[in-house]
Amino acid sequence: MNFLSVKEFFYKINTIGFILLLMSVLVFVFLHYFTLDRFPDIYETQAQIVLLEVLVAVAVVGLTSVHWLCRIRMQRLRSQAELAKKMDGYFVLVVIRHGAYVVASMIMAAGYYLTHSAYFTGSFIVMVLVLLAQWPGPARFCLAFRLRGPDRDLVMHNQDLPRQSRRA
Repeated sequence: MNFLSVKEFFYKINTIGFILLLMSVLVFVFLHYFTLDRFPDIYETQAQIVLLEVLVAVAVVGLTSVHWLCRIRMQRLRSQAELAKKMDGYFVLVVIRHGAYVVASMIMAAGYYLTHSAYFTGSFIVMVLVLLAQWPGPARFCLAFRLRGPDRDLVMHNQDLPRQSRRA
């Protein structure tokens, strides 16, 4: 993606993040609404505990692998010279990370749908809160890339990106 300004970059990244977060919450509310008038599919306590352990393990393994891959990709992006290329790469990383959290929270919503257990509701809320704690902003972008000087000022003050002239 090409971004004309830092403000446009954060606008797009926040819009996609809010859409993904809203989708996750709407799925949970939808599943909660349909569990109000029926009995749970898995009502044995031991089966609920096993399902909780399996789904939490799947979510943790998935999120850990995504964070590991994002960390490796972030190290490569830090070596880029241009701020615009860093922003393009960071945009993709944030969308992948948000997507992973949405999938993990939907797994917890599915567990709630099957068991009606409050533990799955708590796990869902924890996933959403961790996603919100990692929300991208100008300060987090500067911290992730260890920006200093004019690049940091450019990002923190939402200025236009410098364009290179194309003279032949």
